[in-house]
Amino acid sequence: MSPWLNSPVAIGVGTREVVVGARTPWLSRLRKPAPAGEPVSVAIAEDRWCTEAGVLDALHAALATPPTNQPTTPANGAAEVDQASMQARSACVVLDDFWGSHAILRGDFRTLRPRELEEIVLAHFTDTYGIDSESLRVCFSVQRGGHTLFASAMSRALLDGIYEASAAEQVGISRLSLCLPEMLNRLGGAADGAAEALLLFVEDELLQAVMIEQNRWAAYDAQRLFPGDAGDASRLAELAEQLFERSATRANAKREDCKLYLFGIETELAPFEARFAAAVPLAQPVIGGSPAHRLMEYAQ
Repeated sequence: MSPWLNSPVAIGVGTREVVVGARTPWLSRLRKPAPAGEPVSVAIAEDRWCTEAGVLDALHAALATPPTNQPTTPANGAAEVDQASMQARSACVVLDDFWGSHAILRGDFRTLRPRELEEIVLAHFTDTYGIDSESLRVCFSVQRGGHTLFASAMSRALLDGIYEASAAEQVGISRLSLCLPEMLNRLGGAADGAAEALLLFVEDELLQAVMIEQNRWAAYDAQRLFPGDAGDASRLAELAEQLFERSATRANAKREDCKLYLFGIETELAPFEARFAAAVPLAQPVIGGSPAHRLMEYAQ
């Protein structure tokens, strides 16, 4: 039985590590929080990095490992713990975007039914990546105005494995997401009013861009990062320029007129300002810790 049963948990699923920590429910944040143990981190063996089998084994191990410095429960509180565990077997999971794919599709989606939208999304991912649609699970959201659709796809086998691993430890999953939607949610209205802008999301191994045109999402693109790229502002600015060129949908779009909003790291802005109309750093995630720890923070 999982030692995490007496509290909801946040799970960060990276490419080399899985991290599980206690999650504070919204109502509990209004009161003084109960002491919680330190997050449990389980590294994936190097020869199994970036593999579904490696992730699932690490998830099993993390959920089965008691958090360090966890306060002991008095014997006379056993009944309360049992009752709580029956009510709070939930986890929020955020995965590295390595484990999925995203797209922004353009068209007139205003009158289409969910099943028709799902067929369009599946067709896009299968045509783009040559993957059998039966092996994918997709989610999507029609954006304001009904002419753009944000979509994500993940391996059905990986998702099923995550649910099965959690169920085996008697921990249910209440929410599961890739990282990019979580980062977009954190932006709020930071880029509202931007007629044309490039949202740039920097993770340790992935650079992602969302193009905004006429105050609406217009396109998505991504670029894998090599070791050292994330810490090199000049290299990131060069890649951002390439992402703009690939993402701009208007024939007369000019990089020099486009604002760039930078999210995910603290870096030198001058190389970006030299290429774009302006470079605006946005609110940063919790600094420190491994990529999987930061994913766990997004799951809070």
